[in-house]
Amino acid sequence: MAMKVWHTLEIEIARTAESVATAELWAHQTTGIEVSEDPSHPEAVTLRAYFDLAPDVGVIHREILEGLARLGLPETALARVDSLTIADQDWMAEWKKGYEPVAIGERLLICPSWKRETLGPTDRLVIEIDPGMAFGTGTHETTRGCLEMIERYWGGGALLDVGTGTGILAMAALRLHPGARVTGFDNDPEAIEVATGNAAINGLAEELELEVNRLSAYAGHEFDTVVANLTADVIVPLAPEFPSVMKPGGTLILSGILLEQERQVLDAISTSYLPVETKRDGEWVTMTARLGGGSPATT
Repeated sequence: MAMKVWHTLEIEIARTAESVATAELWAHQTTGIEVSEDPSHPEAVTLRAYFDLAPDVGVIHREILEGLARLGLPETALARVDSLTIADQDWMAEWKKGYEPVAIGERLLICPSWKRETLGPTDRLVIEIDPGMAFGTGTHETTRGCLEMIERYWGGGALLDVGTGTGILAMAALRLHPGARVTGFDNDPEAIEVATGNAAINGLAEELELEVNRLSAYAGHEFDTVVANLTADVIVPLAPEFPSVMKPGGTLILSGILLEQERQVLDAISTSYLPVETKRDGEWVTMTARLGGGSPATT
């Protein structure tokens, strides 16, 4: 069987213009974006975006420049846009080089599965991750934000992880509250395969419910907490469905939201939810709200 090849774009751009590039990449159906930094050039970031099909580099390049112009930023903020293809095993080998254990919040430690044996003694709850090609390693601002909010607001009971990816958020919930009912679903079968493998690595395969599904399938299940680390253009259409899967007074945690999309998402959930906390990290926003709204959302 032919090996899967991933089409990628590497974009070097000024940190102040990162959101312009990421917005365009998501608009062109990237399956995920890695963000890397060079300490010798702290004013810039490098984005590597993955695509199932070869993207139109010229169109993306032009639309990023148009986005810079709309914000009054110079074209020089975009240093380069390069196209390349990467085979699965080459991607994994390259990615593993830079992935180190990371402490998150007060209690969690995310560790690459291949470095678990080198990890010293720790009082933190360890979650091992082998990401495959699914999104969610603990290093991205949105995943980190969700993990911190889960630790702060998840008190046990039943939790639904919408678009579970690697399963990292669902596994963190179980680590924090063993014996709780935690369900993770994704519309991508490959993501569920990755999440299932990670659950096995962490000894959670028997406790964690993982399945290919959609949000509407859980109507009436009354989860105490729902977490959705998606993108704003996915969250907004789902906003009317979230209450149907939650208990009154339940907690909704959302991320994958760019700073300029924060108001759009708040407006979408404001008829049913009251905002509790908003965390901004770089260009990204993670927000927590309680079901039982009716008042206008505030920042």
